[in-house]
Amino acid sequence: MNAKAFVGYKTIKNFLSTDSFEEIKNTITNQDFPWRRRDHMAGENDKMYFTYNFYNGMEVSSGLYKPHILPILQKLEAVAPIEVRANMSISELYEVSGWHRDYKLKCKSAILYLNGCDGGTELKIDEGVTTVFIKSEANKMLIFDADVLHRGITSKKEPIRYIINFNYFTQ
Repeated sequence: MNAKAFVGYKTIKNFLSTDSFEEIKNTITNQDFPWRRRDHMAGENDKMYFTYNFYNGMEVSSGLYKPHILPILQKLEAVAPIEVRANMSISELYEVSGWHRDYKLKCKSAILYLNGCDGGTELKIDEGVTTVFIKSEANKMLIFDADVLHRGITSKKEPIRYIINFNYFTQ
């Protein structure tokens, strides 16, 4: 994956090996995983969702970072993480986030979908002219510039949508 060749957005199916993916998915979707409630994602009108930080504020915040997150950042060719967190969106509580940018810095955002569903991520690309919907598919990675407007959309069929969101610098 060459970051200089990046244009718009990119999806990679089967991003992780089956074993690596199943291990991280089973860890995060376990009923005893220590989620933290957030009242809104991008704006005051957004609904509640749950999150778990692996890396934030220039420091590792989870023992799961080194065994699970660091190999993914290496595969993304990240030179430095900004923030890495898992998000759990419960369909009954949350339908769609407001349009937002993760960062206005020159960096990347990536979303690893942990389960397949009819939800996903909607991007505004080409300076907001084009809207693209990326469907949640287990073990698919979506990569885009962090300043691209986007929003999360939950599932109408599945009770929960799980992702890991990566924000990081590349060369």
